[in-house]
Amino acid sequence: MSRVVDTGKIKSCARGARCSNITRRDFLEKGTRSAAALAIAASLPAFPFGSLAAEDRSYDLIIRNGTVYDGLSPVPRTLDIGIKGDRIIAVGHLPSTAVRVIDATNLIVTPGFIDVHTHCDLTFLLAGWKRHLAAFMPSWKGNYNYLYQGVTTVVSGNCGMGFADTDEWLNRVDALDFGTNVYHLAPHGVIRWELFGENQPGTLTPQQLSMLQQRVSDEMEQGALGLSLGLEYSPGILSETSELIELAKVVRKYDGLVTIHRRDETGRIHEDGQPGTVRSTRETIDIAQASGVPVQISHIKIGRPYNDVRPEQILELMVQARQHGLDVTADAYPYPSASTYLTYLIPDRFKGYQGRVKKEFKAAPGRQELEGAISQVFTYLGPDEILVSLYDGDSSFEGRSIQEISEETGKSPTVCFADMICDDPPPMGIFFMMNIDEVKEFMKPEFVFTASDGATVPKDMTMPHPRFYGTFPRKIREFVIREHVIDLGQAIRSMTSLPAEKFRIRNRGKIREGYFADLAVIDLHTFSDHATYPDPHQYATGIRHLLVNGIVSIDNGVATGDRGGRALRRS
Repeated sequence: MSRVVDTGKIKSCARGARCSNITRRDFLEKGTRSAAALAIAASLPAFPFGSLAAEDRSYDLIIRNGTVYDGLSPVPRTLDIGIKGDRIIAVGHLPSTAVRVIDATNLIVTPGFIDVHTHCDLTFLLAGWKRHLAAFMPSWKGNYNYLYQGVTTVVSGNCGMGFADTDEWLNRVDALDFGTNVYHLAPHGVIRWELFGENQPGTLTPQQLSMLQQRVSDEMEQGALGLSLGLEYSPGILSETSELIELAKVVRKYDGLVTIHRRDETGRIHEDGQPGTVRSTRETIDIAQASGVPVQISHIKIGRPYNDVRPEQILELMVQARQHGLDVTADAYPYPSASTYLTYLIPDRFKGYQGRVKKEFKAAPGRQELEGAISQVFTYLGPDEILVSLYDGDSSFEGRSIQEISEETGKSPTVCFADMICDDPPPMGIFFMMNIDEVKEFMKPEFVFTASDGATVPKDMTMPHPRFYGTFPRKIREFVIREHVIDLGQAIRSMTSLPAEKFRIRNRGKIREGYFADLAVIDLHTFSDHATYPDPHQYATGIRHLLVNGIVSIDNGVATGDRGGRALRRS
């Protein structure tokens, strides 16, 4: 089988420098710096890369005197980092000069954060023709809501959603000169829908399974990291475990992984007497065991109804699986609220494709059955605990609760909710359905990474979940510095080297010679999230400098507009 090399397509200007829109003043300043760099380089003899002593090397940039967390050791060291082009070429005490020196005294330096669970591609899919505006909006094409958190690499295509064609999406990323690096997962749900349409089968015939396996193989050939499953969404809800195991075996041939949004993330008791979140975790482990593929549990949580289910019941299953040699890990965000389609809350029998309600439940007599199911939801999650975040039908509802909308429209909360989810497309919502103490428990194991479950969002568009803007600083500010739930070294590993190793992200996630220069220089005193539910469009603070492939994308706390991101493929 062919192997896809981990490379990024870079537009070339003179001598391969990255193109960007700059002012005349910027041009002159950059020209001066380039001349200085050439003068330094010209004064040095030509040696093969890596043969120079540190003090003889020339650098484009040195980050000096930072407290360095290298992504591996929990104990930081005061070191200098020398960068040339897009790579780290020296780490230590560097007496050399450089075109530019960043003084990181009293600041920490970490690898750029890696967010393995995002929907950055969905923004472009759901925006329709408006996606073309990204080229003219720095906050959109720059992926600023992630840059300001210190994130330099994102993984898209999660939960079985997103671009079904890996090449189409990654080519779009390259054409846009995106702000962050992007890897992609092949989305099971979208691919299945493209193959079988509205008449989705439950049990696949051998021919249908073969077609689906071939499509997964095609996406892996295009460089997808693996396959994502969204088993609470249609058509993933119809897929039998045996189907998922056979697809996972295809992924294993390419040394990929499978990420799984489980069938049920709540404590709801099923017919077999098992809580949904426990039952679905067992299925995840079964897939890993039967296929031999590494598995990632997406946004691990316990949602309402709780029914006395505890985090340790889920974590113990994972510990046991790992003790038996299975590569089972998870990711989580540091908030007590979830966000997705409003239809997420209703039983599976009502769910159509991409969050829609099936046609037969939009009018009588099916509508009455739908409203009955919504009334049941309100017994454990009230209409005042559900916010609308995105609604094409009436954007004035965004940021408001179902209870508030009900009072304004004069409709009951049940009818109000039903009316909205029967629209096409249905609204997205925010659900206050988790216990924050349980959220903290899921942070503690080293096999649970940090991830936002967010998306690229243009500044001031819609009313997204605050996690889109604040996940990474919030975890460090609230749960490391203030509450001491975990220590700083572990938190940084959960954002850098651990996800990089699990997702086979090469030469990123650590501060080492030869690694790509994805680096964050952080002022811990000011590193904080500011996004709130009423006002989510607030960038995090505290990222003093951020480099993406050696490009300074945040400088002195402000986005520069220079974009260093690349579309990356499995290697």
